[in-house]
Amino acid sequence: MKRGVVIPFRQDRYVALFLALATVLSRLPFAAHRLWEWDSVLYAHALEQGFHVDDALAGSRPHPPGYLFYVASAAIGRALGLDSDHALIAVSIAASAVAVAACYLLCRRFAGPVVSLLLAVAFALDPLVWLHGEVAMPYILLAAGSGVLALLFRSARGAAAARLGWASLAFGVAAGFRQDLLLFLVPLWLWALWPAAPRARLRATAALAIGCATWLIPTVALSDGPLAYVARTARQLVGLSATSANAERSIALNLVLIGYSLGWALLLLTVAVAVLGLARALAARGRPLTGEGLFFVLWLLPPLLFYVFVHIGEWGFVLSVVPGLYVLLAWLIAPLASRLGRPARAGGAALLAANAILGALLFTTGGDPVFSAAALASHDRTTDAKTAYLREQVPPDSSVILAAAELLVASYYLPDRTLRYSNANATPVRDLLLTHPLTLVVYEPSAEPDIAHLPAGTTRRSAGAGLALIDVPAGVVRLRGTDIEIVAGRPR
Repeated sequence: MKRGVVIPFRQDRYVALFLALATVLSRLPFAAHRLWEWDSVLYAHALEQGFHVDDALAGSRPHPPGYLFYVASAAIGRALGLDSDHALIAVSIAASAVAVAACYLLCRRFAGPVVSLLLAVAFALDPLVWLHGEVAMPYILLAAGSGVLALLFRSARGAAAARLGWASLAFGVAAGFRQDLLLFLVPLWLWALWPAAPRARLRATAALAIGCATWLIPTVALSDGPLAYVARTARQLVGLSATSANAERSIALNLVLIGYSLGWALLLLTVAVAVLGLARALAARGRPLTGEGLFFVLWLLPPLLFYVFVHIGEWGFVLSVVPGLYVLLAWLIAPLASRLGRPARAGGAALLAANAILGALLFTTGGDPVFSAAALASHDRTTDAKTAYLREQVPPDSSVILAAAELLVASYYLPDRTLRYSNANATPVRDLLLTHPLTLVVYEPSAEPDIAHLPAGTTRRSAGAGLALIDVPAGVVRLRGTDIEIVAGRPR
């Protein structure tokens, strides 16, 4: 047996199951009741209007690359009577449970049961992880997929060819939930293949291809064929990379976003991971990277490099590495446990417990505008209040709603309205010609039009639910942003 390797107890599977069930129960009281953001609406459209991948807004059900199995899983919830929002959230809750169970089982490969349990609980109660288990977005699937596949690859390395084949098949199937898992975990898959015989490698590669075919073939068939699907996906990737790559300022901003997100993901453990990781790296300086160190580098470095140099647009992207950081901490702690006295070990356990308690308090009772239950409740209340006010106070035939990031959410809950994309911080600038007087509804502050270019006789007034109403005579209104118009809930 290699030094530092912990052989899990049979009871670990029951502990993992208990953690998964507890995670589900912790999510149920805080689940969002309204679609969370732009992409949430695209997934809802896929459930309600049929799956179709397109990079043009009018046909995005959802955007590339599609995440067919994510939508299909939510479709099961729809078939059981859930609305689109709650069906998608049910998938997020289930993925949270899987991610926590995988985190515990991986920690047990390196550390004792108490440390592994505390780390898994701290991971489950982390505000960033908790938030993404409560909303209609698929980022938590990155945590579940990354954790499960890392567990499978580690178990398959050096094992029988059949185990390697099943792990490879699972890899291909998991990509149907999040295709970026393929991009991030190919190096770890190759690490698992490396000791195998050539024939076993060939079979594993075929199994991976079969797994990918289970989602790729139907995705292509539902999205106008292979040429259209490949072209749309390529344009989507080019568009993403253009927003945050190859510019010093953008890379710096990416690093800030990554650091901020990981700070929320680790809380008090951020310093522990940094210090212990640096100490282990310095101790191994000059020696070739092998064993467990190589396992963690191949698991965590590819997504981090992608987020720094290509794209990271949401906090949730870092969930692909968060389970690995908790498992990394288990590995870093393990050699210290035998060297430290009982008081030091108790202090370490207390830190892990404090991290879990802090995470739970920040999410359940904190007031952070993003990573808290209060943020979820506020989003639901605000969406409902805006919808009710506009339905009761603003006639649809004499108004246009201006929105930015919340454009699709507004269109989903107000399907009979005319909406225009307007973002005061974006370019290009364009003029909207009004042929008759009407009311412009500013749905969110960032959608405020350029006041200097409103026609004479314009009046602005505050309305309920944080809305602003601008009564405009015939004339020209200057807007900023992409030219997107939504009429009766459909973009054109």
